[in-house]
Amino acid sequence: MNNTNWKYYYKLNFEGSKTESNLLYTPTVNDEGTIMCMHYRIDKDYRNNTPNELTQELVDWFFEREVRFLKEFQHLSCTPEVYHIDYTDQKIFIEWNKETLSQIVHDPKRSLDDEIPNWKEQLAFIFKEFNLSKHYKLTLYPHCFFLDKNNNIKTFDFYPVIPHSERYIERDIIEGVIGENSMQRFDQCTVDGKIDFNLFHKVTVKEYINDYWSPNPFISAYQEVYND
Repeated sequence: MNNTNWKYYYKLNFEGSKTESNLLYTPTVNDEGTIMCMHYRIDKDYRNNTPNELTQELVDWFFEREVRFLKEFQHLSCTPEVYHIDYTDQKIFIEWNKETLSQIVHDPKRSLDDEIPNWKEQLAFIFKEFNLSKHYKLTLYPHCFFLDKNNNIKTFDFYPVIPHSERYIERDIIEGVIGENSMQRFDQCTVDGKIDFNLFHKVTVKEYINDYWSPNPFISAYQEVYND
């Protein structure tokens, strides 16, 4: 696949302005809005907030994780279809449908309740799917979900998915992607130089993402799954 003339994809932020969607890959979308290319690279043309600590080696590490978990979870109903992976240029081409939920959440003229009446139930189901698979999905922001052509919510950004059996990761490995706004959360969950992603997952769900959703649909799912 050739995405040379595809357009950048930007999420909406809290103020309703378009901004880069992530630090690790450049998202471009075809004219039909049906395919996204996730190009893992350091791209200062697309984003203006690239941390100085972000290295190509770290981008490569996350690309490998994105590929691993997109392939591993193709059986889940919430995972977009993978059309093609270019391992040389580190491009992943996935099923897409025009926009993420951030374009609805952060647009005062639009409403999830109006456009996707069962959005809370769908997101709770996705949360439970990952738990049944014994993995933590940490990217639970509106810009990490989209509505497919059949009105089913799907999710992407699998690079920080963590198997329950690998809950501790050396912080030094991922220090280059820890932004200023997330520093406190990472500090709270770091023990002896390792991030406890069981705790990180809990803090993310019950505290950190409350500002992104109204209401937060993952809290009740977390309580149901973990009895906490």
